[in-house]
Amino acid sequence: MMMMSQKTERTDNMYILAAEAGTQTLYQMILLLSIAMVIGLFAGRFFERLRVPNLTAYIIIGLIFGGILFFTGNGGIVEAFDIIINIGIGFISFSIGLELNFKKIKKRTKEVVIITVFQALFSFGLVFIALYIFVLPLHIALLIGALAIATEPGPILLITKKMKSSGPLTDTLVPLHGVEDSITIMIFGIALSYATSIESGTQMGIIEILTGPILEIVFSLLIGLVVGYVLVRIIRYLKYEDVEKDVVILISTIVAVLVSIAIAHIGFEIFHFHVHLSPILLPMATGIFFSNMSSNLAKHETERIMDLFSAPILIIFFTALGAEIVLLLAESIDTLDLVLILTTSAIYVGMRFIGKITGSMLGGRIAKSNVTVRRYLGFCLLPQAQAAIGLAFYAKSGLHDSTYGTLILIVIMASTIINGLVGPLGVRHALLKCHGIDGNACNILYLSNKDPKAHEMH
Repeated sequence: MMMMSQKTERTDNMYILAAEAGTQTLYQMILLLSIAMVIGLFAGRFFERLRVPNLTAYIIIGLIFGGILFFTGNGGIVEAFDIIINIGIGFISFSIGLELNFKKIKKRTKEVVIITVFQALFSFGLVFIALYIFVLPLHIALLIGALAIATEPGPILLITKKMKSSGPLTDTLVPLHGVEDSITIMIFGIALSYATSIESGTQMGIIEILTGPILEIVFSLLIGLVVGYVLVRIIRYLKYEDVEKDVVILISTIVAVLVSIAIAHIGFEIFHFHVHLSPILLPMATGIFFSNMSSNLAKHETERIMDLFSAPILIIFFTALGAEIVLLLAESIDTLDLVLILTTSAIYVGMRFIGKITGSMLGGRIAKSNVTVRRYLGFCLLPQAQAAIGLAFYAKSGLHDSTYGTLILIVIMASTIINGLVGPLGVRHALLKCHGIDGNACNILYLSNKDPKAHEMH
């Protein structure tokens, strides 16, 4: 009895110590997030004075934070940022969905689809072929090629909003991501199923390979429709003069996005088959359906309020992302072939760049797009982060017994660093250039903060 009592006491002490350690890590994370937000705010404003997008500042701060945490032995804190990163992905995706209004792009649907398909196929094809010829086996080259399609819409959306940009280039740029994400998820899902079967040595039929990605897209859209419709019904009953209007919109929208994020990560079972949902597509679908089922004023008010709420989340998101990149590279660099990493990363970044630029130009020419769209859209498609990294983590877990999973993640992380620093500059360059060539093609208003006139919420 004495021994059992001592064991019980020892176990209780272990739980207490574990709880204290967890609490300590939580407070360290809160402190780090607070510092990141303050530094990110002022660094972003400083970088903007230098005509450099503030998102570039956030990533640089994250890289510095990651290095400091690694050398001080506190790298484990960043693991607690995972949920923040997932929430950030959800809010960014929802914001992109809000921008995708079918009424606005009805006349440009054909153009958007043609350009999206061409630049996606060029990016996928060039990366896949180059990697397969020079360094990687077929199934891994296919998987990394699929990741080359993904584009990070967050920097693009924030920069176009910051520069008050409008016109054919912006109108083509925003809806393009809805189509592009669907293509990415479909091709990636098929490639991952094939790669998993090859690595595990099991045989899978074509139906089994296609079922997962198709169900993921279909159910993500359906659940997004339901959540978006509920949000529309809640906000529709508000009056514009209601003093608590902003509070109701803020809480309702946050709940809708968080529900979308939670459902996407949980998934569900159908006839003993687990359906994975897209943590990118589902919140985006919620935003898309809300945008197209609600009034212009309701959409505008929701965007205005969410822009204020999303600012700290975005600072934390990109800072934590930069820190995770450094820590992962530092921890995994000894277990992989450095030459293989550098070669694969160089081919990936270079071929993806060529694919985005040439695919957009050719697709724009076939679609008879505005000259500014043909020349500069490709530069706006260079940033890459949340979608590619999320899918790369998914690939790593799917290929858990293979070193290729870690290789894929490191390559995508390296691409994120390069494109995170260069990509926003490309977007800014494209918007300024298109404005310089044709004032009607891309209208940029730096000082206008006036809201559009509106009188009713429904």
